[in-house]
Amino acid sequence: MVKKKFSDIIFILLIIVAIVPACSRQKSIGQDSAGGKKISQEKPWQERSTKENIYLEGENMKGLNESQIAQKLDMYAKKLNVEPKDAVMDDRSWRVVEEEQAGSKLNVEKTLDALFSAKDGENVKLTVEKIEPSVTSEGLNQKVVEIGSYRTPLLDRQDSRINNIELAAGKIDGARIGPGEEFSFNSTLGKRTQAKGYEEAPVIIKTEEGYKKGYGVGGGICQLSTTIYNAAEKVGLEITERHVHSKDVGYVPDGKDATVSYGSVDFKFRNNRGYPIMLKVNVSQKSLLVRILENRN
Repeated sequence: MVKKKFSDIIFILLIIVAIVPACSRQKSIGQDSAGGKKISQEKPWQERSTKENIYLEGENMKGLNESQIAQKLDMYAKKLNVEPKDAVMDDRSWRVVEEEQAGSKLNVEKTLDALFSAKDGENVKLTVEKIEPSVTSEGLNQKVVEIGSYRTPLLDRQDSRINNIELAAGKIDGARIGPGEEFSFNSTLGKRTQAKGYEEAPVIIKTEEGYKKGYGVGGGICQLSTTIYNAAEKVGLEITERHVHSKDVGYVPDGKDATVSYGSVDFKFRNNRGYPIMLKVNVSQKSLLVRILENRN
């Protein structure tokens, strides 16, 4: 009985020894233990190569592979890649002083794809893309907006008076007022003197007998301060100082004027908006125009 059991054990061991190597060999040829499915064998990665008769910008690539062509494209890129340049606006005049310039960039991937898909004998062109600047002159100019204006007629066109208005207009034109800043007519213009080119022209003067018309150096510039006042009020700027004439001036409705006299009365306003503003003044043959611009750049 013992001998029979021992012989059975020996028989089982022999079967195991025979089966295990066979299973190992079966796995090694592409089967797994789960159900005999074949395991995919990955092929080693190989670089793409061009056909023997493919040209890049007239140069035969002669079957070069991807790495070799990439080196050539890198040389092209050093010549072709140009950074775009943004337009530049002058901070003082709000005029564009440098126009924008588009850049360029070699698209390496698209050029490679074109080479490897090209037909025999084909000449492939480099794929160069245009790079637009982020700031253009048109965009800058569009953000300089006229927010208000006012025009008054030049009823008295005496040469001396027009001379004074034009001199003062030249000083005021282009005046910039930042958010929260205050504009002062007298501070911007300074004292009106003959040394500066101002002439005697009609003014309203105070006498013992009351206010009368007379002559004074710088006469006529009150029409400029008045025109600025009406433009500023129209926009909603904060008027911080204003004085009216003692007599009707004629070029604006009664009570809508703003007289000035250096050292005594001034016209002032504060920029209560969120952007810088600029005064633009134009003296024509028949009228005086003040425009207020706002720079939203």
